[in-house]
Amino acid sequence: MRKSLLCIALFVVALFPLMGQADDLGIGGNTDRLGGVFHSYEAAPGPQTPAPRGFKPVYVSHYGRHGSRRQIGSGGSEAYKYFRKAAEANILTEEGKALYRDLEVLYEEHKGMDGELTIRGGMEHKGVSQRMYERFKPAFKGKKTVHCQSSTIQRCLLSMANFTSQLKGNAPALEFDFITGKKYFELLCRGYYAPDQYKERSSFLSDSLVHALFDPSRIMSAFFTDSPKVKDVVPDPWRLGRYLYLILADCQDLKYETDGLDLYKYFTEEELIGLAKFSNETMYASMGNNADWGDNIIWAQKWLVEDIVIRADKALSGGDVAADLRFGHDSAIMPLAGLLGLDGVGRRFKVGEAWKNGHYMWEVVPMCTNLQMAFYKNRKGEILVKMLYNERERTIAECFIPGVSIPQPVTGPYYKWEDLRAYLIDISKNKEFGK
Repeated sequence: MRKSLLCIALFVVALFPLMGQADDLGIGGNTDRLGGVFHSYEAAPGPQTPAPRGFKPVYVSHYGRHGSRRQIGSGGSEAYKYFRKAAEANILTEEGKALYRDLEVLYEEHKGMDGELTIRGGMEHKGVSQRMYERFKPAFKGKKTVHCQSSTIQRCLLSMANFTSQLKGNAPALEFDFITGKKYFELLCRGYYAPDQYKERSSFLSDSLVHALFDPSRIMSAFFTDSPKVKDVVPDPWRLGRYLYLILADCQDLKYETDGLDLYKYFTEEELIGLAKFSNETMYASMGNNADWGDNIIWAQKWLVEDIVIRADKALSGGDVAADLRFGHDSAIMPLAGLLGLDGVGRRFKVGEAWKNGHYMWEVVPMCTNLQMAFYKNRKGEILVKMLYNERERTIAECFIPGVSIPQPVTGPYYKWEDLRAYLIDISKNKEFGK
């Protein structure tokens, strides 16, 4: 383990000159994208390839991350507490006092509401539901059943409520059943293999990255007076920077609750980009299909893949199920994309190099991230499937499990179900991968 940590440390040091270079992380003028995994969902469906003649949608298998939410625990309160102590010690500058007032608004919004869905989060799921209905309308025609599974966490349950209420409004004849519980939390958000090992490595990397990418000296002089008391209130400026990033990234998710309040104005572009890179790489390290320990992460979604196959088989054999809807977390859907080997979102890089290869968390796993598998059937009973990730068509680009062959689409993004099914089974039955 010590050898692994040393290698990571040397890797970060070697990359330091490159990390200091300006990079927009694909921002394109949209500063909210700096929020990475906290970025609110961008509804930007890609072009839809028409199904081959005679094929109509009959069933949809869906997994959705909860919508925009408040921060969890210290993410929503810790930065405010630093500034409250500084205010009590009378060491805030005028700019520091202004930031303190804004942090207080956000702190009050988080009291008793840690991690809960926001108004924007509900709207995101209603939007995805509406577009799914319009895209695959024949699948939802008539008196059919929609099975709904959710994580036990309230933001997921409320996301499910918003999604299904929108779908019910479009197709009143649909009947829904809902289920949650510890069993389903483990299915929809199973923990990774050897978590203590990967957490130790990713935490070490996180501490190294924030020092390499973010210089807190300007914000310290901007927000705090030149007083010896500052060191007592803020003993670790980099840690304060991390907490400030969490709450500024979350402002967009609380757009309607706080009347559009944002904290970006308190930071320079260089500081924001540094913090965003830091977040991008730490999230990729902890949830992504990375080359260092990604097998331990994506391995955990084999049971979810198995559930997708089992439920699809039942739905297709009976014909009375319109959809299976699942609602969970980023820590499941991002590894799932890696396990499936989806083009553009399941890619594998060394930790620390994802952002340099255009792998941006705001795009790969924002709030309300979703995977839809749409099944089409013709009169001969032949079945084709296409996959959409964040409403953009995706194919399987690469497989990371030894001995498993990648299926080839028959046309555009459409796979024969028998081919895709065989691939999914090969993934789910592998007992040694990740160990």
